Amino acid sequence: MKKSRPIEITLVAILQFIPALLLPPELLLSTNPLVLLVPLAFFAFLCWAMLTLKRWALTLCIFVQGFNVIARFLIMFPNVTGGEEGVDVMFLITSLLGVLLSTFILYVVDRPRVHVAFTA
Repeated sequence: MKKSRPIEITLVAILQFIPALLLPPELLLSTNPLVLLVPLAFFAFLCWAMLTLKRWALTLCIFVQGFNVIARFLIMFPNVTGGEEGVDVMFLITSLLGVLLSTFILYVVDRPRVHVAFTA
């Protein structure tokens, strides 16, 4: 029997790299582009696993997005209050957007319809 994949899984699989790699533009431009290939390759692998409905892909997606929320909160407060420079508004905005997007992805993958698709 062929498994059916809800549209939510397709959207999450394709867009889940955004919250984890959402950083201020000046930070992204100052980074070596080769450094970004490792997380992009990981998310491409996870995208494939989710699109093919591998059972472990759902668990890995929940772990990655949950870890992103925790890590964002841990690094947000020390880096936003930059001391003498004042508040780094762009870092604050990208961190909060990353937390919100990861939380939304966690909400979507926690729906019963998604769990049934991965266990069927």
